[in-house]
Amino acid sequence: MSEVVAVVRKAVVIGSGIVGVSVARELARKGIYVTVLDRDAGEPRGSTAFAPGFVGLYNDVPILTELARASAAIYEAAETGFSRVGGLEIATSDAGAAELTRRAGAARSAGLASSLLAPSELHPTVTDFVDTSQVVAAAYFPEDGAADVQVLTRALRNEALGAGARFLGGQDVTGIDHAANLVTVTTASGEVFTADDVVLAGGVWGPSLSSLTGLELPLFPVAHPYIYSSENAALGSGPFVRWPEHHVYARVHHDQLGIGSYDHVPAPVAQDGLIDGAGLPWPEEFDSVVTTAQRLLRSEAQFTPARRINGVFAMTPDNLPFLGPHPELGGVWVAQAIWVTHAAGSAAALVAAMINDMDLPSELAVNRFDGAHQESLRTSALRLYRDIYATDTI
Repeated sequence: MSEVVAVVRKAVVIGSGIVGVSVARELARKGIYVTVLDRDAGEPRGSTAFAPGFVGLYNDVPILTELARASAAIYEAAETGFSRVGGLEIATSDAGAAELTRRAGAARSAGLASSLLAPSELHPTVTDFVDTSQVVAAAYFPEDGAADVQVLTRALRNEALGAGARFLGGQDVTGIDHAANLVTVTTASGEVFTADDVVLAGGVWGPSLSSLTGLELPLFPVAHPYIYSSENAALGSGPFVRWPEHHVYARVHHDQLGIGSYDHVPAPVAQDGLIDGAGLPWPEEFDSVVTTAQRLLRSEAQFTPARRINGVFAMTPDNLPFLGPHPELGGVWVAQAIWVTHAAGSAAALVAAMINDMDLPSELAVNRFDGAHQESLRTSALRLYRDIYATDTI
C-alpha cells in the first residue's frame, strides 16, 4: 500500500511591516507554510518603522470600526507593545463640540464606550500638555489604544515564527506570475518561490508591487510630519489626543511628547522617492506646520523638536484599504493602504476569506475604482489627506 502524503498549502507574503507580519501570523496559525519576503535585509524601513501608533476604534464607516476593534483585540492579546490608554478628541469651537457630540453618540450606537467631558474633567496627564483655555468640549473613548508599533510588530512576528512562518530579508521582488494554479515570485537575487497564494503587503511600495501583476493600484504615498520632544520624566501615560478641527494629534511616548499635523498642503511622494525607505529628509516647509500645531499646547509644554520624522504613508481615493483577491490573477491577494489601526483585523479577515472561500466587504474591493482616471483618483486621495475621518465615493 502506497503512503499517502499530505499536501501542505503554501503562501508567500511580500512585505514584513505590521500588515505582512499580521497576515503571516494568521496564515501560519491555520497550518499554512508561510514565507515572508522583504526587500530590506535588516529592520524594515516602511511606514511601520515610523508610525506614531494611534489606534482609535470608531469610524463612520462600519467596516473600519469592525477592523479596528478586531485589531485592538489581537494587539491586546500580544501582551506587549499595546495599551488601551483611551482616546480623547478635543473641540475648540461650538461647531467642533457639536461634531464631537455626534461622534460620541455614533460610537455608542456602534457598541463602543464614549462620554463627553468638560475641560475641567480632562485627565491630568492630558492637561500637562494641552492648553485647556482653548478647549470647549471633549469626547473620550476609553477602549482606544496606543501602540509602540515596532515592539508590537516584533511580538506578532514572533507569534508567526512560533507557528512555523519563515522570514527572508534582502528579497527585492521583481516578478509575479501565475501558471498551473500556482503563483511564482522571482526576486532580484534570482531566487524563485512558488506558492498557492501570494499576498501583496508592500505598504508605500504598493503601486510598484502591484504593477508586477498588471494592476495599476490607485494608492498614493504622501509625506507627513511628526515630531518628538526631549525626554521629560514629568510626562505620564494617558489618553492620546486629537484636535479634529485643526488636523492635529498628540500622545506621550513613554517620556517624550509626540505631535503630528495634517494641516498642510499634501506632499505626494513618487515611487522612486522611496529608495531609502519611508523615512524621508525633513523639509523646511514642515517647520511652520509643527510650530502651528504646538499652539494647541500649553506654552510650558511647547518644545524644540528633539527628533523630526518625515514619514510616508499611503492614501486611497476614499480613505479605505484595498483588501481582497486580485481582480485578474488567481491566487494573488492584496492587503494595501492599511494603517496600524486596522492591520491585524484586516489580516484576520483576509485569511478567513482565503481559507473559507468567503467574500470580503465590497467597499474594500481591489477593483472598486475600475473605469476611473488615475489622475482624478489621485486628486481625490490628496483631497482627503487633511481629514483622517473623511471618506469619499468615486
